[in-house]
Amino acid sequence: MSAITILTGCPGTGKTTVAGLLAKAKPRGLHIPADVFYTFPAHPISPYRPAALEQNTDVITAATHTAKSFAGRGYTVLLDGIFGPWFLPVIRGALGASETPLSYVVLGAPLDIALRRVQERIGHERDHVVRQLHEAFADLGEYARHAVDTAARDATAVAAELGPAIDRGEFLLA
Repeated sequence: MSAITILTGCPGTGKTTVAGLLAKAKPRGLHIPADVFYTFPAHPISPYRPAALEQNTDVITAATHTAKSFAGRGYTVLLDGIFGPWFLPVIRGALGASETPLSYVVLGAPLDIALRRVQERIGHERDHVVRQLHEAFADLGEYARHAVDTAARDATAVAAELGPAIDRGEFLLA
């Protein structure tokens, strides 16, 4: 059965790498990195600024529509990006009455590890973003059971654990 799994969390938690591994493990796996959608606006607003709410909502809606389209064609879709619980109503609205199963996984790591991972990729230029988003994902409330700690494991180990758990429906949203 086709499905959509959202992999989210603070930068530096392994979203993109894990999503790619999970997609490759499926015969019709498909990885959609939502960051690509932020390159589409001709005059983008940094998505981390409060003024970007409308743009972020539009981007998340478009990414969700894309995921829904591929899932409707029989793909197992892994959608990675910053999809905090605050955007779940937008995602649900974009999915409409779709029967496609939707799983939600929030990858996490302590702030120092997330900062180190991002700094190894791009330096210190995004430290403020990592700190802001780490705090935003700190209290998941009703979605706490969707959290997966990636601090002590590499992406391959995380994907090996997550794949079967997703298949069992452990991260399904009601």
